Amino acid sequence: MVTYSLVIPVYNEEATLDQLFDELDLLAAQLDGPSEFVLVDDGSADLSWPMLQARAMRDQRCRVVRLSRNFGHQIAVTAGIDHALGDAVVIMDADLQNPPAVVLEMARQWRAGF
Repeated sequence: MVTYSLVIPVYNEEATLDQLFDELDLLAAQLDGPSEFVLVDDGSADLSWPMLQARAMRDQRCRVVRLSRNFGHQIAVTAGIDHALGDAVVIMDADLQNPPAVVLEMARQWRAGF
């Protein structure tokens, strides 16, 4: 059973993926339930897809989806939500524009009934 699904659309993010993975590991260790990372490659032309595949091979929390071409952010989010198994779904950007640690406060608020 998965409590938290973090849905993350990815488009040409090879430069930030290693840092994203580190941040997700830190976040998962602090959440109050099991988590998964649903990473959706939105037709990247860089090394994002092979990096996502490699991560998924060594981390069972990672689930990867590859779109056949670039459909745009909203379609990638929708694809991720369709594959999410968690009780709560959090949508984040792969570029770390919003720090993953914000999810901890969101989880607290969700647990408090919001």
